[in-house]
This record gives sequence, C-alpha cells and structure tokens, in this order.
Amino acid sequence: MQERTHEGQAESSANQAEFSALEPLLLAQHKRKEFQSQPELINGIFPDEIMADILTRLPVKSLMRFSCVSKSWHSLMSDPNFIKSHIKKCAENKENEHHRLILVTVTDDEEQKRKGLRLKKFECSFQTAFSWASSKKNEDQVTYDFIISPAIVSDDMCRYKILGSCYGLVLITIAAENMFLWNPATRKSRKLPHCGWKEEHKAINFQDLSFAIGYDESNGDYMILGLSCVVNDRLEYETVAKVYSGKTDSWKKIEHFKYSLIDDICSGSYFLNGKFHFIAYEILSRGTDGTNFERIIVSLDLADDIYGQIETPEDENFGHEWNLGTLGGCLSLLHCSIGNQDEVELWVMKEYGVRGSWTKMVVISGCQGPGCRLFRKPLILSKDGQLLFVNWSYLKLGVYDPNQNSHHYPQFSNSEGLYGADVYVESLISP
Repeated sequence: MQERTHEGQAESSANQAEFSALEPLLLAQHKRKEFQSQPELINGIFPDEIMADILTRLPVKSLMRFSCVSKSWHSLMSDPNFIKSHIKKCAENKENEHHRLILVTVTDDEEQKRKGLRLKKFECSFQTAFSWASSKKNEDQVTYDFIISPAIVSDDMCRYKILGSCYGLVLITIAAENMFLWNPATRKSRKLPHCGWKEEHKAINFQDLSFAIGYDESNGDYMILGLSCVVNDRLEYETVAKVYSGKTDSWKKIEHFKYSLIDDICSGSYFLNGKFHFIAYEILSRGTDGTNFERIIVSLDLADDIYGQIETPEDENFGHEWNLGTLGGCLSLLHCSIGNQDEVELWVMKEYGVRGSWTKMVVISGCQGPGCRLFRKPLILSKDGQLLFVNWSYLKLGVYDPNQNSHHYPQFSNSEGLYGADVYVESLISP
C-alpha cells in the first residue's frame, strides 16, 4: 500500500483535532435524549444559535460527517439560511482555508479513458499549493472526483473547459453542447439545458465567446451569463446575450444588448461584487480607412439591468494588449507593457471600481511577445509574490517566482495534459 503523503497526514491531523474539539458535544447529544424535546437546544449544551455559529466555521467534509449525528443537526445543515451563512464565512476567510484548486486533466490510460472524462480535484490551502506544485510527486496529492459519461466525451480535448465558479458551484462545459453545474465538495452535479444559439437565431455559424456563473442575492438564484457571436442567414453579425436561471432551469435572451464583443481568445466573463464583467469594444469613429474602437471593461448588474464601465490603470505604458480575469476576489489584468513586449504585468484592482487602486503586483519576465498574455491564467498570488498560473500553450500548471525570475512546471502522471484550472470556495449548496 502506498504511503500517505505529508499533505494527507496534515489534513488527517487537522480533521482529527477538529473532531476531537466537538466530540464532547456529540457524545452529549446521544447521552441526553431528553434534550431532543427542547426545541431551543440543538445539542443539550449550547443554544442553537451558538452551535450553528460554530458549525458554520467548519469545512464541508466535516459538516457532511456531522450531519449524520442526529436529525436536528441534519435539519440545521440542510437549512438554506445555514448554508448561506456557511458559504459567506468561507468566502470571507482571510486565510483562504476553504478555497480549493480544481484541475481538469484527461487520463492517458485507455481503459480509464473509456469511462469518460475525469476531473482531478486538488484539495489544499493556497500556501500548500505552491509547495505541492514545486514537489516532484505531484500526482500523489491529486484525486479523481467526477466522471462524465463517455457518451458525451469529445475527441477534441481543448473543448473541455472550466468556465468559472461562484459560491461553491463550478461551471463546466464540454464541446459547448454539454454544460454542468458541479459542487466538488459534495460531489453533486446537474446537467443544464442547451442555450439554443443556433436554433433560435437561425444562425449559420456561431461562437461561444464566454460564460460566467454568478449569484443574485436579492432572490437567492444562481445565474449564468452566456455571450455569443452569431452569424445569421443574412450574413449579419450579432452579439447575443442570454441568462440562465437556476430556479427556472431555463435560458432567457437579454433584449437590446448594448455592446459588441471582441472575438478573441482572451474574451471572458467574470462575476464579482454582484456584477458580471466582460471585455467589449466601444466605437470611437468610422471612416473610409476603417473603424477605430477601444477595448473596455463592461460591468452588468442583471438584478437591476444596469450597465457600467471599469477604467483600466492610469499608466502611460498601459496599452491595448491586456486580458481580464479575477484574482483573490479582485479584478485583474494581464498586460503587455508598451515599453517591453517580452514582459507581462499582472495588475489587480484592490478597491472595486476605484481606478487609482489598480496595482502592479508581478512582472513576468522571459515572455515571447505580446501574444503570450492570451495563454496565461493567474490562479493564486502568494504572500511572497509567487504566482501560480496556467500556461495554455504548454497545457501545464506553472509557478513563477519573481525573486528568482524562474518558471517551474509540475508534472502529472498518467495524464495527457492540463485542460482547465480554477479556484473555488467549498460550500454545501446543491447544483
């Protein structure tokens, strides 16, 4: 039997300590049955509001185990208000103790391949992620977690995508026609209906530009914003926007969508601060020599149907070669400096909506021209400045250390490459 890794031992010790701290309460629950008739107490020792507050601070794995202790605890942990309170505390945890990495790889084992796509879920703290990525036995830290039916496996590996996450749910698509909401912590998933670009718009061609998942706190509904460039039977280009509602399990078109999107690889959508954000272009002038336009960041509040614009950094060397993302709960930009095309700058907006809060966090040296920004996705920035990122050119996870000006790419065993990676927060929310 393979020896347990240091990471596994650490996790086991943490879980054991956590369980030991609550064990007296669990024993009291079973020994003092008379408290089951007292609705104001969950466990016979603490009032329910105190115990609920304690439980909202625990990992999902522990809560799922503790929910089997009694009917009252199971009822509590199934309550929507408890689930909402738990995810809020997890997301606001300053040490990122409930944040996890999710990696998509496809096994190179033919027998396993027939069983379908496997998503590898890597559970660790952010700081541990850098230690893991720098180690030589990376595969020991990764577990198979979600298998998709072979009936929908695509031969084109590049069509497997993680489109984002929100409040514990991860949005996955395969070849555009098959989209899933997946909770890696509870291992529950749901296939979503197709958004119907081609059928509804009589399209002879269309391209999915971006999808992003968000949450409407005003009515407690998960939403997915889908943006597509459609070519109709009159050979006219149209940007089509649709919104999926988790409550109705259906898509609805956004009428009179105000922006045209830039059709390039860096076009993406991201949910932050209650709004969706995406790259669009604004026409500055039209003339005989062509159309001049400017790339902008648009925000969209679907709850109130309000559009806005986020200004880019006020820097003389900040040009048009950039793409949008999020990092650590903030908007981020990967930018190729006008003065040095072989460097990529990572900018983070530390205070949402405040242009002056854009801060240059890392400068990645040794890049090969401005296009390299398109093929990198930042995932985690450590306290000492190391950047964990995805390099789509190599289909690999990488670590850049600015202090050493070095890149490191960990290897996965039994894998054909990395096809997706993202960060999510654990939750009890069902897809």
